[in-house]
Parts: sequence; structure tokens; C-alpha cells
Amino acid sequence: MKNIGEYIKKYKRSSDKKWFSLIYQEMMPRIYRFYYFRTMDREISEDLVSEVFIRVYRNIGKANLNGRSFMAWTYRIANNLLIDYYRKNSGINTEPLDYQLNQEEMSADEIFKKNSSFFRKEFGIQNSELLRAMGKLTGLQKEAILLRFVEDMDYGTIAGILNKNKGTIRGIIFRAMEKIRKEIG
Repeated sequence: MKNIGEYIKKYKRSSDKKWFSLIYQEMMPRIYRFYYFRTMDREISEDLVSEVFIRVYRNIGKANLNGRSFMAWTYRIANNLLIDYYRKNSGINTEPLDYQLNQEEMSADEIFKKNSSFFRKEFGIQNSELLRAMGKLTGLQKEAILLRFVEDMDYGTIAGILNKNKGTIRGIIFRAMEKIRKEIG
């Protein structure tokens, strides 16, 4: 993530699409994971990711961003699009009842490949157990846990993305971790 600030500066200076391409390559897997965990649907996630980067592309020149603020800004766009998606599809059950993966689309190992060791160390669980436990969390708790432990963001960045203060985010994550412990234990 250290290069994202550099890519943004170079893109703004030159408007060369190769720099935006590098920004996209750096951020797309993160935004996709963000959506996939919320929708558990590959096609919906891909559509939402496309829309996020269309909006980012249209507005990146207008915003004064560095690497960290760019990440928060992008996730805020992603979160707002997800809220809009749920509002438009309120008659459809868009929240999965149970957090199981379709093995043909994506394995749990692919989703948690970066930071799953934290959960194994902390709880002594495998990915499938974690996915089931996360199915019991509220949407806000899931988002906070994913941003903190899968995307490795600090509390300040998460607070900016979710429009909450740091103390609230700490409380949300603490309660979510307690729920996961109870569900697994």
C-alpha cells in the first residue's frame, strides 16, 4: 500500500492512465473482498467494484489525497455504493443467511490468505469456522472486522470509512470479537 500515494501523485501530474492502472491493481482486490464478504455473490461484487472505480476515476483529480486518505476515500465510496445497492434491492434478500462459500467461485483460503493467521492464532480456528461465526455478526461488525484484520487498517482509517469515531470502532470490534469467541467456543 506504500506505493499508492506515489501512484496518485504521478497520475495527477501526468494524467497517464498507466498510473491509474497501477492504483486499480493495488486497490481492486481489497474492494472486491470488501464486497464479496458482504454479498457472497461474485457477480454483484464485480459489478459494484466496477462502479467504484468508475467513480474513483471520474473524481480522483478533484480530491486532495495521499495514500492513506485515498484508501479511506475509496472505501467510503464502496460503502456508500453498497448501502445504495441494499436500498434498491430491499425486496431481495441480499444479506446471506449463512456465511458459506460456493467452492467453485472462491475458496476461503483465497479470501483469508493474507491475515488468516491472526484468526488461527487468536481463536485456533480454520477459515470455514470463522466464516460461519462471522455470519452471526451485524453488517457493521463484519465491515469493521474485515477492514481491521483482513485489510490491516488502523482504527482511524476504519473510523473515516465508516463515519464513526475511533472509540466507537474499537467498541464495535471488541463486541464482534466477543461474539466470534462465543460462537466458536
